[in-house]
Amino acid sequence: MRRFLAPFALLALVATAPQPPLALSLRFARTSFDLLDPVGIQLIIDNPSNSRRDVTFATPNEYALAIYRGKKEIWHSAAVSKMRTALAGKTHARNIPPGASVFVTYFWNALDARGTSPAQGRYRVVATFVGIGVRLRATRMLRFIAPLAPNSVARLPVGSVASIAGRLDPDRDAIGAAGSTLHLSRIVRGVVPGRCIVVRGQVTAFRGERSFEVSRSAPLQAVGRALDCDPATVRYHRRSR
Repeated sequence: MRRFLAPFALLALVATAPQPPLALSLRFARTSFDLLDPVGIQLIIDNPSNSRRDVTFATPNEYALAIYRGKKEIWHSAAVSKMRTALAGKTHARNIPPGASVFVTYFWNALDARGTSPAQGRYRVVATFVGIGVRLRATRMLRFIAPLAPNSVARLPVGSVASIAGRLDPDRDAIGAAGSTLHLSRIVRGVVPGRCIVVRGQVTAFRGERSFEVSRSAPLQAVGRALDCDPATVRYHRRSR
């Protein structure tokens, strides 16, 4: 009788054994970005078991993201619930397959909470994944590289996409830095003249003359001294994107 029941006892023990914990990690397409270049942030969930697992969530928000420069938070997404249990009928579940898989890809627009562009430098991305009985956290660094000076457009290949920094002129249709001026394809509105801004766009040419087609613009956040308006001068051909 004991021999007959032994396999069933073993199966029951395996069924009730705790499953190995899930793990969270972050992945970017690359770790260095131009200013105003949207950042795709992938949340990767690793399920080390051999079977699919259900995770139940107390609210619609399943995860949250925050961006830090040093210890200062500059941006965050909608918060996740801190509830350990959920009200009846208010939960939903997600099925997590075995192995590592992309749970979600979030595109951060590369602006801080005030709608300004972060300055060049290193930033920390913190992700939190919260389900009932599950709380995961992951951190990864990314870097924004220095914007280019207005006179760099003359040396960039036509079709190149770049981020250019300078001070907005009084008519709001040009920016200037290091003694050079770049005329923009459109007027920048909502920004005080003289403010340092960054514009992102594409180098174009019309009848042999270079111009810059603006796709995005934003005030540039100063860090320390006003070095944010001292952009780099390109000495190489930056790749198109």
